[in-house]
Amino acid sequence: MSNSTDQLSPASRAMLVSALLGGSASGMRQWQAYQQGEVEIDQAVQQVLRDAGKTALAGGAATAIAGQLAGRPVLSMLTILSAGAAGLYLLDELKGKPNEEN
Repeated sequence: MSNSTDQLSPASRAMLVSALLGGSASGMRQWQAYQQGEVEIDQAVQQVLRDAGKTALAGGAATAIAGQLAGRPVLSMLTILSAGAAGLYLLDELKGKPNEEN
């Protein structure tokens, strides 16, 4: 049986998808760094979890804000473009740094 109140909101779905994408991208980079001896496995796992969390927050927040601004197409578009720019920035960071201590 299905209960419509048990379905995830668009922001929650965006958080899950963003975490999977960000964690996957970070995981590939961290795995390469681990194989090259640049980082230990526990450091790599911690970095992947941090990156997945960051992308989840960015994706969820952008989706939630865009949903609230649905009647304002210009603001919605700017929000989505900002989220895309943040995603590109994160990918650039992942390419350039195998491990970052926060």
